[in-house]
Amino acid sequence: MNETNETDHVPDLLAKPEDGKFCAMCGRKMPVESPACPACGHPCAQPSSGAASRSDDVSEKNFGTAVALCGVFGVLGIHHFYLGNILHGIADFLLCIVAFTCFFSNDPSLIPIGFLLLLTDLAHTFWVMIRLFTGKTRDGYGKLVLYPGQIRS
Repeated sequence: MNETNETDHVPDLLAKPEDGKFCAMCGRKMPVESPACPACGHPCAQPSSGAASRSDDVSEKNFGTAVALCGVFGVLGIHHFYLGNILHGIADFLLCIVAFTCFFSNDPSLIPIGFLLLLTDLAHTFWVMIRLFTGKTRDGYGKLVLYPGQIRS
């Protein structure tokens, strides 16, 4: 009498890759090196090495946090510090500080310069926000910050 558990075909989501893989058709566990499922015969090819490199290109930084920081503290460059782009963050922060210094100086001739610097900083923040929303922003390690649902091809 063959006693099998009804949940034998349910994939173990915590299984390590070296423990085996699961058939995409029936969900049964099978050896990693097997080109087809022994139970249903469905061809289950090994993922190409390109798939691993694509997952290595994805940042661990949270998209929502980066967008929130860019939206609220964009002119200060706080989002660049969060993403690990430290030099970019310092440049953005200094641009804002110099702009406000020009505004609050006693010299009225510096106010247009401060306005121009602040306008440049706002345009830069808008550009970074667009790059975040289109999934083209990279963190300090060169990895892409993906928006929810974005698929890397």
